[in-house]
Amino acid sequence: MANSIYSIPIESSLGIAKHYFISSDGTFENSIGWGPNGVEYKGKAAELTPEQEQRILEYPQRFGEYNIHRNNCEMFAWYVITGKQYSGQIQDKIHTAIGALAVSLVQPVLTVRSYESHQLKQAIANKLNQDLESARKEKLKQQQKQRDEFWRKRDAGEL
Repeated sequence: MANSIYSIPIESSLGIAKHYFISSDGTFENSIGWGPNGVEYKGKAAELTPEQEQRILEYPQRFGEYNIHRNNCEMFAWYVITGKQYSGQIQDKIHTAIGALAVSLVQPVLTVRSYESHQLKQAIANKLNQDLESARKEKLKQQQKQRDEFWRKRDAGEL
């Protein structure tokens, strides 16, 4: 079967918006798509021409991060198949555009690039929290040492 563009309803939009993908057998289980995590390969994916494979490789650098309004899954699918971005669900149907807006408000967007940045920020935050906890424990130890020294001196009559 030849590659084609297929769609399935997005549940979080109550079916108003759709997720578009490329498949050789017509199933989402064996597809290539575009979403918040970048290019998404499922199962056997699809049998692509070298030109289509090149379009997939250049897509993130050429068009940037996923955005349901300006760089969505339908635009990706059309670009890979035809070399031109197109999104009928954004351009043709106002209710679909409203559904897409609703999805964009609740859908986290983490592309490979932003996910790596997110991981780096998490690692930095974790290290800072560890350092803060170590400093807090050290301060508690010093305070306890001072209390112990006070009571030692008091009991020895040195105060």
